[in-house]
Amino acid sequence: MENKKLLLLWAPLADYSVACLRQLATTKDVDLHIIYQGGEKDAPYDQFDLSFCKTAVPYSKEKEAELFSFCSSLSPDVIIMSSWNYVFYMSVSKACRKAGTYVVSTFDGQWAETLKQRLGILSSPFFLKPCIDNFFVPGDRQANFARKLGYKNPFMGYYSANTERFKELPAKPRNNKFVFVGRLVPVKGIQFLMSAYEKYRKSVKNPWDLMICGKGELQHLCENRKGVEIHGFTQPSELPQRLAEARCLILPSIFEPWGLVVHEAALAGLAIISSYASGASTFYVRDGQNGYIINPDEESLLRAMILMSEAGEEKLDEMSSISRELGLLWTTEKWADYVYRYICLRENQLQAAV
Repeated sequence: MENKKLLLLWAPLADYSVACLRQLATTKDVDLHIIYQGGEKDAPYDQFDLSFCKTAVPYSKEKEAELFSFCSSLSPDVIIMSSWNYVFYMSVSKACRKAGTYVVSTFDGQWAETLKQRLGILSSPFFLKPCIDNFFVPGDRQANFARKLGYKNPFMGYYSANTERFKELPAKPRNNKFVFVGRLVPVKGIQFLMSAYEKYRKSVKNPWDLMICGKGELQHLCENRKGVEIHGFTQPSELPQRLAEARCLILPSIFEPWGLVVHEAALAGLAIISSYASGASTFYVRDGQNGYIINPDEESLLRAMILMSEAGEEKLDEMSSISRELGLLWTTEKWADYVYRYICLRENQLQAAV
C-alpha cells in the first residue's frame, strides 16, 4: 500500500504538536507535508527539527501563489488544517477538496453561545461545508460546538502532551510547592492567583512556595513577593523537571479553550487546581480526587490552596497516582494511531459521516 499523502496547513509550531507529528510520520505509512505559521513572542520555543517531513515550508503571504500551486500539484489524500481562521488555508482546502482530498479542520474554541458563534452556525453551510469534511477537536466542549456547526461526528483528541518527555520522571513529586505555567496575562487569572496566594500564606502554618513559569505583561504582580519563585518562560525540554519540583499545578484561567499544561501536570503526577474554564479539566481533573475544579476568583483559589496544602501526605500521594493514570489515557503514540486509522485511512465510517 502506498503511503498516504497528508498535507498539514498548520498554526505556529509547538513542542507537543511536533512530537505528535513526528510519531505519525515515523511509525505510520504517511508522507507529511507541512506549511506552518510563525511563532508567538510570549512562547519563544527553540527551533524544531522537521526532517521527518517530506516538505516543511513556513507560510509567507508573498509566496501564496507558489504555495497554492504546490498544494494543488501535491494532490494530497488528506488535509489537516488549523482552524478556519487562515484565509489562505481555506482557499487551498476548498480547491483540494473539489479535487477529491479529504479535509479535516481543527479548532479548540468551546461553545459559549456568543453572537459570533451563532452567526457561524448560520453561515456554516455556505462558509465551512464547501471547504471542510469534518473537525478534529480536543474534547467534549469543542465537539458540542462542532455538532452545532453541522458536523455530527467530529474526531476528538486533537491535543496531546509530548508524553515521551515525562517517562523518566520520579514516581513521586519532590517538593510541597505550587506551580503556575503559562503567559502572565489577565486572561490566565494571574491577578487572582497572586492576591489569593498572599492571603494563603497568612492563613496556614506551613505555606507552600509558588513557582511561576512564564512571561508577560503582569509579571510585575509576581515580583518581590515572599515565597514566589519566578522562572520565566520554560522550554518544553525543561518543563517536566520543573513540574517535578512541585506538588500541585494551579491554572486559574478566566478563558482557556483547552490548557495542555493540565495534561502535562497529570503526566508528571501533580495534583491539579484548575478553573472550570479549562477544557482539559474535563479530561484530567476529578474534583476532590486528584485536585479541585474552581471558579477563577480569589476566594475559590484561596480555599483550594488551603485544602491542598493541608491534605496530608497519604492524600497527596493518592492524588498523584490518579493524575498519572488520567494523563496516560492519551499519549503521543495513541494520538498518532488515532489520526492514522480514523483520519488518514478513514477506517471508522461513522466518524467520516457528517
